[in-house]
Amino acid sequence: MPMEWDAAGNGRQKLNTDEPDIYTPQLHENSSEVSAQFGQGKISTWQFDGIRMIRSDWEYNSRSQLTWQTEADMVHLHFILKGDLVMEPVEGKTPLHFTTNTHNMLYNKMVPGVLNIQELEASAFILQFSKELFLQLTEHSDEVLQRFADKVLNGQRSTLSPRSMPITLPMQQTINAILHCGYQGGIKKMFLYSKAIEMLVLEAAAYQEYHHPKNSVVRTAYDRDRLQFAREHLAQNLENPPTLSALAKLAGLNEYKLKHGFKELFHTTAFGFVAEQRLDLARTYLLDQHKTIGEIANMLGYSSIQHFSTAFKKKFGCSPNKAR
Repeated sequence: MPMEWDAAGNGRQKLNTDEPDIYTPQLHENSSEVSAQFGQGKISTWQFDGIRMIRSDWEYNSRSQLTWQTEADMVHLHFILKGDLVMEPVEGKTPLHFTTNTHNMLYNKMVPGVLNIQELEASAFILQFSKELFLQLTEHSDEVLQRFADKVLNGQRSTLSPRSMPITLPMQQTINAILHCGYQGGIKKMFLYSKAIEMLVLEAAAYQEYHHPKNSVVRTAYDRDRLQFAREHLAQNLENPPTLSALAKLAGLNEYKLKHGFKELFHTTAFGFVAEQRLDLARTYLLDQHKTIGEIANMLGYSSIQHFSTAFKKKFGCSPNKAR
């Protein structure tokens, strides 16, 4: 995914990961560390049969402005896991603002744009479909995807939503499943293919929920913003999350609206969200052989190793020791 960095009149430096053809029938995986004038990054890719998945983590040296352009005619699903950035198409289209835990789908037909980096740390998951595969997969889908597919078919640059939408819990779970997939070879390719299709379904569902809500509690943009803040605060304080009352005060909501609005918007309770995120984080911690099971349980706020092991096995189907 080529990028160019504009050094404010001091020339350009091009960053290219030199990925192989996305149409390769074999699953191709690659991980690399990149050092550029604007910062350092870690990039992992998985690609096969017209699909590319990208996980990127960047530490920028300063608030930067990059120009970017994809090298293929593709549909992009952007999930910003951490950061604050604004995509501005060069041709004067409406800028698209991404903040932590937001997403959107876009088709830019290889037209370059400007990327304004607002925060120094950024993490993203990007799912790309070739134009041909996207049209094939959405041929008999719902109205949302078919409407977007019509624009892709006609070569019309477009975004699914005029503003970025919150990443839903099912989306987070699917991203985590992709990033921590333990399968190998052909089975892994099948698994990733199924998850790519699942993400398209979740994208359409998220659009419907965001733009045509059937909410009785979350009724304003302020409510959505404050609930997104509450979810992000919980995600950053998994080891010692605040009480519901304290979180409501931090978010500027009453406790009723926080409790019922959280479940309405994210389809889980605040406690359920913390529990799910803790277990996903535990699976990552288990990769560190220097941490004992007890230390991980304690770090994540579990009252005992047995409580942690029971919860882990219920979610992942095996004990922490076997997962390690």
